[in-house]
Amino acid sequence: MSTPASTLAHRSVFAVPEAETLLDTVRWVSGAWLKKKFPRTTVQLGTGHHALDESSQLLSQAAYDDGGTEYATRLQLREDKAEATWRTTVTAARCTTARSGTVSVDLECFPNTAQTLRTSKPAIVRELVAELEPRDGMSRLSVNALRVTRDRVHSLVDVLCDPERQMPTLVAARPIQHDPLWSKRVAGTMRDVAGDASTYLLWDLDAVDAFRETIGHEHRVGPGCVRTFLPLVDPAWPADAARHRLLGSTRWTDASDQAWHGIARRVHALALERPLPRQLSTLAFPDRIAEQHRQERRETLDKARLLTAVPARGAGERDEELRAEVTLLNGLLEQADRELSELGRTVHLAERTNMSMQEQIQAVITDRDGEVEDHLTTLDALQQARAEADRLRLLLLRQGRSQDVVEAAENLPGIPSSFEALWERLGELEHLEVTADRRTALGLDEHAMSRTWAAKCWTALVSLDSYAGAAKAGFNGNFFQFCKTPPAGAKPYPVKQVAMTESASTMRQYGHERLFPVPGGGRVEMQAHLKLAGRGRIAPRMYFLDDVKGTRDASAGRLIVGYIGPHLTNMMTN
Repeated sequence: MSTPASTLAHRSVFAVPEAETLLDTVRWVSGAWLKKKFPRTTVQLGTGHHALDESSQLLSQAAYDDGGTEYATRLQLREDKAEATWRTTVTAARCTTARSGTVSVDLECFPNTAQTLRTSKPAIVRELVAELEPRDGMSRLSVNALRVTRDRVHSLVDVLCDPERQMPTLVAARPIQHDPLWSKRVAGTMRDVAGDASTYLLWDLDAVDAFRETIGHEHRVGPGCVRTFLPLVDPAWPADAARHRLLGSTRWTDASDQAWHGIARRVHALALERPLPRQLSTLAFPDRIAEQHRQERRETLDKARLLTAVPARGAGERDEELRAEVTLLNGLLEQADRELSELGRTVHLAERTNMSMQEQIQAVITDRDGEVEDHLTTLDALQQARAEADRLRLLLLRQGRSQDVVEAAENLPGIPSSFEALWERLGELEHLEVTADRRTALGLDEHAMSRTWAAKCWTALVSLDSYAGAAKAGFNGNFFQFCKTPPAGAKPYPVKQVAMTESASTMRQYGHERLFPVPGGGRVEMQAHLKLAGRGRIAPRMYFLDDVKGTRDASAGRLIVGYIGPHLTNMMTN
């Protein structure tokens, strides 16, 4: 499924506790950043429009309180390039009633082609973090991870549980044996999330052990692992640990595994979802530039009127006066043309931004509608399962088998909280063979709904495994019939989320996307699939091949799951 393109590619917002010199520091850092980008240009930061080169414009604005004291500044760099227009906006505001302040850096991208563009975090974010040392509640934001030794573990746990913390916190633990690849990847991740997350490094095994003892086994970070702690950590609730994604050490040290990139991508996505603080969202800069231009036009017109009001003494003098008047008016027209062009460009970008926001709003509504449907389906299945369990429990108790009831309720296996945890449990499914690409499936862990999707995926796999076992034992129907009229002891999947075929038009145009690997090599067409989410931009699907009854040579007697990942292209895809 296609994702609506947002013009806002990156946003970093952070609070600065000591803001007495905030505006001067932001201007100084911004000026140094601009000089690196435009080494042959003399960068001016005074209020107004400044041309940096033929395709780059800098807009500088300032806001003042009633006493004439500056309390906010904004620097906006627009770069008109062949592939896209890039606009970087740095805004800083001091609180008029406190010593604190807020800084935001936005990067917008307005593509000129249909080609997908890669965007990177503006380097100025790290430079501002290094100079300003901002905070997120009790946590200090930094460019590199802050070292945590055993005696500082309690402070780290306080940071994680701080109700004022709004950004993620990354906690890494050094591996037992030094690994250059691990160090390189973790250090790069920490730098990449600077300004969007606080970062800490458990320095040695003593710190790792102390952290586990303090925060609990479920929320631990083992040697070589990195956990992304979301706000509102609750160490007393073991189930809360599933909210905070843990990336194991082997995935950092495997040169072919690129999952570590997902840590920064997820943090950046969370940063984009955060609303601007009121201090910035209500900030308005007076249009002093437009007023300055209006004043210049009035002065030019006054000069032209003065020339025409004085009678000429001779033809020569009159010609000179007319030429001077024409020169003034031409200059006025050129200035007006430049202003209209700049205004038109600004309006055009504003219209594209508005259109992008509307598309994003519609996408969010679609996602939420899909989530509601999924939850209702899950609640329905849960209610049925509970009713069935209550009946079976009552039957056992009537037969005097109370001990069987107690034993059945003990050590019940839980549901995987991520696709990574799910993959580790595939061995429990004795009747399935999963040939699906692991990297594609694990990529779903980067999304906010990953826990729900992983739970549904596990339920779907268990259902397929249950069907395959029943089919080998003599069940004559296919998987759809198995779910519609399940035999005794079966574990069906919701029928509404089962599709045994694709449409003919979809297969004609996109059938090549539905060729998946089978054991022994080669690829086979798979049309049967299960929905792991009803609607949305990702809407994960699971494709499988049912050959339990042995009609194919390559896969006879097998049920093969060939794909777990985002929705594939079909005739309904935008």
